Amino acid sequence: MIVIKNNSLRIGLLLTLFILPVISQAEAWYAMSRHGECISLAKMTGRTDTIKGTSTPGEIEIMLKKAEIDYTLKPMYEEFEGMLKFNVPSEEWSMILVEKKYCREYLKR
Repeated sequence: MIVIKNNSLRIGLLLTLFILPVISQAEAWYAMSRHGECISLAKMTGRTDTIKGTSTPGEIEIMLKKAEIDYTLKPMYEEFEGMLKFNVPSEEWSMILVEKKYCREYLKR
């Protein structure tokens, strides 16, 4: 058994344990094509300045709100958690955003 006597180290270790799941969850979103192939959402959003650097639906929402761009982000199907339909009419974007479990294969573009 390891005993940590330093409070700063103890707090840092606890924060790391709480932050790791959030970081791994941030990478869990993909843009899905018609036949189930997926590309990392971070790679997909890197193609446009408006949402560049985002990797989750929540981050995309923040960027679009800041830019005052109208969009819709809603569940694709109520029974499938982690599958969202995303539309930005003014930019002519429409994407299906999914968690990793819905992807058939992964594109590396």
